[in-house]
Amino acid sequence: MSRRKGALPLKANGSAVGRSKEDNNLIEALKLYESKTYKKSLKLVDAILKKNSQHIDSLALKGLNLYCTGQKEDAANYVQKAIARIESSGASPIGCHILGIYMRNEKRYSEAAKWFQSSLDNGSTNKQIYRDLATLYSQEHDYKNLLKARKLYWEEFMGYRANWTSLAIAHELNGQLDESANVLTKFEELAKGKLGESEAYEHNECLMYKNDVLYKAAGADHEKLKGVLKHLDEIEPDVFDKYGWLERRAAIFMKLNQKGDASKIYRTLIKRNPDNFKYYKLLEIALGIQRDAKLRLALYKKLESFYPRAEPPKFIPLTFIEDNSCFAESLSSYILPQLKRGVPATFNNIKTLYKKDVMRNSAIAEEIVLKYFDSINPKEAPIPYVWTCYFMCQHYLYLKSFQKAREYIELALAHTPTLVELYILKARVLKHTGLLAEAAETINEGRKLDLQDRFINTKTVKYYLRANMVEKAVEVVSIFTKNDGAANGVMDLHLMEASWFIAEQADAYFRLYLEKKRLLHDEKSMEVPEDEESQESHARHIRDLTYETTKFGGLALKRWDAISKFYKQFEDDQLDFHSYCMRKGVPRAYLEMFQWGKTVYTLPMFVRAMKGAARMYFILNDEMKASSTTPEDDAIGELVGAKKGNKKTKKEAAAIKKRIEEDKKTVAAYEKDEDPLGEAYIFTKAPMQDFYNKFYRRFSEEATESSKDYILDFEYHIRCGKLALCVGAISKYADMFGKKDSIVGAMTLCLLDKIKFSNEIDEVTKKIAIKGLERLLSELPLKQLDEEAFDWLSFFQQEFEGPSLESLLLIHRSSVKIISAENIKQQVIEKLREEEPAVQSSVLNYQLN
Repeated sequence: MSRRKGALPLKANGSAVGRSKEDNNLIEALKLYESKTYKKSLKLVDAILKKNSQHIDSLALKGLNLYCTGQKEDAANYVQKAIARIESSGASPIGCHILGIYMRNEKRYSEAAKWFQSSLDNGSTNKQIYRDLATLYSQEHDYKNLLKARKLYWEEFMGYRANWTSLAIAHELNGQLDESANVLTKFEELAKGKLGESEAYEHNECLMYKNDVLYKAAGADHEKLKGVLKHLDEIEPDVFDKYGWLERRAAIFMKLNQKGDASKIYRTLIKRNPDNFKYYKLLEIALGIQRDAKLRLALYKKLESFYPRAEPPKFIPLTFIEDNSCFAESLSSYILPQLKRGVPATFNNIKTLYKKDVMRNSAIAEEIVLKYFDSINPKEAPIPYVWTCYFMCQHYLYLKSFQKAREYIELALAHTPTLVELYILKARVLKHTGLLAEAAETINEGRKLDLQDRFINTKTVKYYLRANMVEKAVEVVSIFTKNDGAANGVMDLHLMEASWFIAEQADAYFRLYLEKKRLLHDEKSMEVPEDEESQESHARHIRDLTYETTKFGGLALKRWDAISKFYKQFEDDQLDFHSYCMRKGVPRAYLEMFQWGKTVYTLPMFVRAMKGAARMYFILNDEMKASSTTPEDDAIGELVGAKKGNKKTKKEAAAIKKRIEEDKKTVAAYEKDEDPLGEAYIFTKAPMQDFYNKFYRRFSEEATESSKDYILDFEYHIRCGKLALCVGAISKYADMFGKKDSIVGAMTLCLLDKIKFSNEIDEVTKKIAIKGLERLLSELPLKQLDEEAFDWLSFFQQEFEGPSLESLLLIHRSSVKIISAENIKQQVIEKLREEEPAVQSSVLNYQLN
C-alpha cells in the first residue's frame, strides 16, 4: 500500500505527535504489511483488536494480512466485519484504502474502485490512489471515470511523461481525439531539447502515437490529412519505426487520392521487405489495376525480375490468371523449382489455389507434377523424388483419394524410411480414413527417430489423444515436462497453460465418457444372471462402468473449465499493463493489447472449450430433466446395490479405494487439487447455470452479432425455456444464411416440439414464440402442430435446402418427438455416405447413439 502524504509529524523516537499508541501500532502494522512481513503485522493488529475488537482499520488490515498468508476464508470474515462496521459507524480513509487493495487482490475490480474512491472521499491525502483508480477503471472499461482519475493524477504529478501519455489515451478512449493530441503536443513543447538518449525510444513511440491520433481525427478531411502528413514529415528524424512511418505516409496519400505518390512508397516498402504480400496488394490498389489481369501480370513479371527470390511476385499471378495454358506454364515454373530443391511446404504454398477452383487447379497441378515425377530417377535424384511423393500424397489427401495418397506415402517411406515428416503425413492419411489408433502408432514411429524434437512429440501426443489413448499420450508428453513431485506432466502443463493439450485431453475424456455411458446402459439393460457368482460379476461390472463414466465426465468438464480459467487469467493479467505500458512508453502496443482484451473470450481456443463443455452440460441437463434422480444419486445407488447384493469384502473395498487414489495422482491438475476427478462438475445440480457462469456469459458479452454462434445460443435458451430468445436466435441465423437454410428448419422444428410437448413452459410464452415464428416464416404450417399424422420430416426436407448433416444432428440431439428418432437416424446415416471415413466414425460412435 502506498504511504500517505501529509502524515502527522513524528517524534525523535519515531512515534507521531498527537497519535495514540493504538494508531502508532496500526501505522507500524501497515509498514510491516508493505514489507511483506505479514505475521509480524498480524501480531500488532491482534494487539489492537484485543483492546478494541471493533477497530475498523485493524479489522480490514487483518483481513488483508490473512489473505496474503493464504487464509482466504478467515480473511473474508474479517473484511465483512470491517464493512459492517463502516456501514454502521462511518468510514476512515485508511480502512477504505485497505479494503480497496483487498478487493483488487480478489479481482473484484468494480468494488475495489468503489473503496479507493471512498478513501479519497473520506479525506485521504494519498494521491497515488488516483493511479490505482485509473488502472481499475481501465480494466473495467469505464472510460468516463478513467479520464477523471487520469486527469487528477496528472495534475498532481506532471513531471512524468507517462502521466501525459496516459491522459492522452484516456481522452482518445472517450472519443476526444483533439484533446488527446493537444496533451501530447503540450508535453513535447515543455520537453523540447531536454530529452536524453535513454528516452529516445519512448519519444519515438509517443510521436507515432500522436500521429495515429491525428490520423483518426482527420477522417476524410483533406486539409486535416495534409496536416497529418506535415506532422509525419516533421517527426521523421526521431522515428525508429520506419515501416510504420512509410505505411502511414502511403495511407495518407491514398486518402488524398495522390495514388502516384502512394505507389512510390509501396514500391519502397516492397524493396525493404519483398516477401510481404500485403504491400503488393496495396501497390495494385494504388496503381488502380486490381481489375486488369493483363496489367497485373505485366507488373508482377517486372517485380519478379527485380526480386527473383521473393515469393509474392511468383505466386500472386496464379490467383488471377484465367487462361489455362498460361496458368499451367506459371504454375509449373512455381512448383517445379521447389520440388527440385526439396521444399516440404510446396503443396501448402499452393493450397489456396485448390480452394479457389479445385477442379481446374488441382487437375493442372496433378498433370505437371506427375509428368515431372515420371522423369525422376530415385537413385540419381533422391531429394526431388521423396518430396514429389510427399507432394502427391498431400494432393490426393486434399482430394480425398485416400488410396492413392497411401500409395505415394508408402513409396516415399520405402525410399527414405528415416524422414520424420513422412511418418507425420502417413499418420494424417490414416487419421482421415478413420484409423486413429494406427495413425497414432505410425506417428510414434516417426517420433522415435528424433526423441529431442518437441514438434513431433506434440503431434504424437495429439494423435494418441484423438485415439482416446490418454495414458499413452500423457506418458509421451511428460518427456518434455517438469515432473518434480508429480506422477506425470499433467500438472506442469496446467501450470504452463498448455491449452492445446488440455483441450485435446478434455475431448478424449468426453469421448471415453460417451463410450462408457453407452456400455453402462447396455449392461443395465441385460437380464440379471440367476447364479450368485454371475450376479456378483454383473454388479461389479456395473459398478466399474459407473465409476469410469462419472470419472471421465468429470475430468472432461474439469479440463474445459481449466481453459476457461486460463482466459480469465489472461483478462486479469491486463491489470498490471495499464500502468506498465505507460511507464515503458509504448502507447501503440498498449492500445493493441487493450483492444485484444475486449475479445479475449471470443478467441478460438476458448470457443472450442465452450462448445465442448456445452455438449456435456446439455447432456447432464437433459438427463436431469428426464430422470427424477441426479447423476450423484445414481452413482451412490449403484454402489449401495453392489454392497447389499454382493457383500463386498474389505479386500475388494480396499482395492477400489486404491484404484481411486491412483487415479487421483495421475490426473491431478494442481498441486493442491481438492477435486482431482472433477466430481463437483459431474454431480452439479445446476448444469445450465454452471455453463452460463463459466463460459456462456463471458462469450456473449464480448461476441459481436456476426461472430456469435446462434446454434449454441438456440440450444442453450431452449433448455432454459426462453422461447422468445430461441426465436431471436433463429431470426439472426436466418439473416446471415437465409431463411431456407436447413439449420433454420432444424431449429424451428426443435422449437415447435418444445411448444407442443413441454409442460414446464407457460401458455403465454408459447404464444409469444408462435407469433414470432409466424412473422419469421409465414409458410410454417402451425395449424398442423396438433395433428399427429402430419409429416414434419417431409416438410423439413421440402421447404429447406439440404438438409445438412449438422441440421440433422441438431434435431437428433434435441430428441424431438414430432419426428421419429429412427427416421432422423436413418437420414443422418444416408447423409454420412457423403463424408470421409473419419467423420463417419466420429458421428456414428459419439453423436448418433
